[in-house]
Amino acid sequence: MLLVSLPGVIPIEVLTVGGVMLVVIVLIHGAGLDRNIARYKRRCDTLRKKGRHPQLALWTFAGAILLMLCLHLLEICIWGIVLNRAGLIGDLRNAIYFSANTYTTLGYGEMILPHSWQELGPIMAISGLFTFAWTTSELFNIVGYHHELVAELSARHKEKVESRRRAHHREGPADKSGEPSSPRQP
Repeated sequence: MLLVSLPGVIPIEVLTVGGVMLVVIVLIHGAGLDRNIARYKRRCDTLRKKGRHPQLALWTFAGAILLMLCLHLLEICIWGIVLNRAGLIGDLRNAIYFSANTYTTLGYGEMILPHSWQELGPIMAISGLFTFAWTTSELFNIVGYHHELVAELSARHKEKVESRRRAHHREGPADKSGEPSSPRQP
């Protein structure tokens, strides 16, 4: 169904659809970020409690970043579906492509919205600016948390390695039976 706007009249329906969609997108983004951050911190706490190798913290960090990307892609798809279902862009793939270009503020590319709905483009861009800014602030928090975790796990790992080295040195090298040999007497 094609939504229609009266020419020369303030596009109340465009501003309403755009405003509602912006709020929905930001709410989805907030809920997704909260879950992602909580998941990341739980996994980091598990790594910390179990004293895991610092390299595992990198995979946990990468997973959180990947989920942030997926959240933005979901929001782009939601915008695209709305454009397609409203009849503003007939092909779903083109609608998602247009959404991606607008949401990331890259620009329209070859496609444009119908003249009576052109105000929706900047509202889509504002939703992208809001969500990218929010993601950036949370990413700074995650990076700080990640650095602290890696420093702690690295110190523990180094301590374990050093402790094993000292224990091995005290026992002396093992003989062929696997039993430690007695230290040499001068």
